[in-house]
Amino acid sequence: MKYDQQYSVLSNFDFALLDDPEFQEDAVREEIICPILKALGYSPAPPYRMIRSKKLLHPYVSIGSVSKPIYIVPDYLLEVNGRFAWTLEAKAPKQPLVKSKHVEQAYSYAIHSEVRVPLFALCNGRQLVLYNISKPDPIAEIDLRSLANYWENLARWVGPVNVLNYDFSLKKDFGLHLKRLGFDTFEHLIFPSVPVRFIAKMADDLYSLGGGIKIPDGDSYVASFDFDSLVLSQMRGLIPERAYELLNKPFENEIRLVEFADATYYLTVDCMVGTKIEENEDEIFLPLRINRILSS
Repeated sequence: MKYDQQYSVLSNFDFALLDDPEFQEDAVREEIICPILKALGYSPAPPYRMIRSKKLLHPYVSIGSVSKPIYIVPDYLLEVNGRFAWTLEAKAPKQPLVKSKHVEQAYSYAIHSEVRVPLFALCNGRQLVLYNISKPDPIAEIDLRSLANYWENLARWVGPVNVLNYDFSLKKDFGLHLKRLGFDTFEHLIFPSVPVRFIAKMADDLYSLGGGIKIPDGDSYVASFDFDSLVLSQMRGLIPERAYELLNKPFENEIRLVEFADATYYLTVDCMVGTKIEENEDEIFLPLRINRILSS
């Protein structure tokens, strides 16, 4: 079926219905989302399958001493040739789809150990907003009243023929991952035995270290930890003295990198998710900010 035949998929829908207080999330699923997914080529049957309300074991919650499974349930899990490809969450028309708790919820489904897809979307009947798990902002915000203008791009991004070819070359950043899960509101996050292979002096009172983090039974991430001279002083005796002396010298308008070629040093840190998203030609990342060093 040609995509240009689907431009009118919502042409007969009366968008004034979205202002009716009785038109809620279930209506968005039935009247908006299902027609779009079917027009893209998905159906309840393979090979391009829409799986509704799949139960996923909650990765964080346990109750008391009795093992009791707790489940989370994404609205739509889209599958292509037996592989999960992306997720889609329905929301009521008045619910925000950007910078809200709903984004955190949808993100948690996309990165779930049973799912692990790079793309997720939310739809409230007015908009369909598409996200990449490695980017802080949406990669597309589609006004559904003008769906025809966006259809080719939507099909290219999440249509079953193309979605598995989506370019997912960015490294997954741990700071962004924590922010997506809502941990940016915590002032103290404890990370034991963080491996330290280098420390860079970025400015007079700004230092950074980084490395890989692997979540048990989960994915691997790249993490960046920023800290000030007070935290550096707490590292004295935990890293080689010569390295400490080099890092403690005045900044000379050039990043000073101290690498530990002889060994990897491990530090337990108390930190928080930073507030400034950084970007370079290779990646987008959100550094964690170290509050203090707890031990080696």
